Amino acid sequence: MPNDPGLLRPSEAAATAAWAALIDADAAQVARVREPEPPGDYYAPLAAQFQPGNRATLEFPLIEPFARSGDTWLDIGAGGGRFAIPLSSRVSRVIAIEPSEAMRATLISAAAEAGSTNIEVHDQRWPAAGWSASADVSLAAHSIYDIREIAPFLDAMERHTRRVCIAVFGDQARGASLAPLFEAVHGEPLAALPALREFIALLGARGRRFDVATVAAEPPGVMSLDEAVSSARRLLWLAPGSAKEQRIRALIDEWWRTSSGIALPVGRRYLGVVSWEPPRH
Repeated sequence: MPNDPGLLRPSEAAATAAWAALIDADAAQVARVREPEPPGDYYAPLAAQFQPGNRATLEFPLIEPFARSGDTWLDIGAGGGRFAIPLSSRVSRVIAIEPSEAMRATLISAAAEAGSTNIEVHDQRWPAAGWSASADVSLAAHSIYDIREIAPFLDAMERHTRRVCIAVFGDQARGASLAPLFEAVHGEPLAALPALREFIALLGARGRRFDVATVAAEPPGVMSLDEAVSSARRLLWLAPGSAKEQRIRALIDEWWRTSSGIALPVGRRYLGVVSWEPPRH
C-alpha cells in the first residue's frame, strides 16, 4: 500500500527479498529480449576500458582517506584495476578478487606497467568458498548491482574485514538512462537493477551505521552516431546489424542529435561511496 510505513522501514528480510526481486526481474527481462547468444565472458569486449587511466576514477578521492600505509585491502570485483592500482601505492597489500578472465588480464597488465608488486589477483567469485584471508578494508566498487544473494555477499565481506567495508554505486544502474529507448525498441518498460538508494535502504535494514559521500559524475561527451549506437546496443542486448539495432539508430538520431553530434542522456548524475564498520560479534 502507498501509505504503508514499512516502505520506509523495511525489515532485513523484506529488504533482502525486494533486492532479489529486482535482480530476478532484470534477469528474466534480459532472457526475453537478448538477441545475441550470451558470451563466455561478458566483459571481454569492455575490459580495456577499465584499465587505470582509460576512464576517470572520480570516486577515488573519497576512498583514498580510508587507506593506511600498513593496510591490507580486499578489492571485490576488482575489474581492470581502476582502484587496485592506485591503492597499491598507498597500502601494504591489495587482494583483488575478479571472476572475469579478460578483466584479470587487464589488471595483471596494468599492475606490471605500474610496477605494483603487492597486488594478488584471484580468479574467484565472491563469496569465495573456503576463503580465509582477512583485510583491514574491503571494497566492492560497482560490483554489487546484479548480486542476487546479497546477504551472503555482505556477510562474507563483513566477516573478512577488520576495520571498514566500502561499497561504491552510481545513483542508477546500467542502462537506466536509456529506459525510453529500451521501451520503444523492446515494447516493455526497463526492469532496472538496484543501485545506490536501494543499497542504502538495504544496509539500513541490516542495522548498520553507515556514512555516504557523493561526487558528481561526468556527463557523457558528444559522440558520433556509430559510437552512440554501439554503446546503446550493448545496454539494450541487441545483435549488431539486427532490425532492432536499425530502429535504435533512427531513434537516437531523432532524439539526441545536436549540432555537434549525439548527446546521449546522462547515465549517472552522481556516484556514492558507502562506508560502514563490520559488526563485532
